[in-house]
Amino acid sequence: MTGVKENYAALNRAALHWLKEAKADVDPYYLHLLTLADWGLENGAEGDWPERNRYALREQVNILFGWKPAEVMDWLLSNPNMPDKSEQRESLMLLLQTTTEPVSAAAHVLSTIYSRQVAACPALRS
Repeated sequence: MTGVKENYAALNRAALHWLKEAKADVDPYYLHLLTLADWGLENGAEGDWPERNRYALREQVNILFGWKPAEVMDWLLSNPNMPDKSEQRESLMLLLQTTTEPVSAAAHVLSTIYSRQVAACPALRS
């Protein structure tokens, strides 16, 4: 096994699909979901966050790159304003499976990160 074990899980494999579709650089030692989010920020992905908070979303993605992969996955799928973790995982998976292009896939991941970020810091909402 090369890289982080979390990349072998379905969500990260789905992110890898979109990274390959985009011909993006992939490092197996970083979560594919984070790499897709980072790629999306670099390639103009737009989603459920106000443009004025794009900087905060960028900072959150950068911070997540420094966490252990298991902790990132736990944080990402533990939004207290959403259903349980398994439903959050299934919802994001469905979005990644039904989107039509890499930038949209990245936007879904970024929207998930932003939603979780707002749950922890409601001031971002206003």
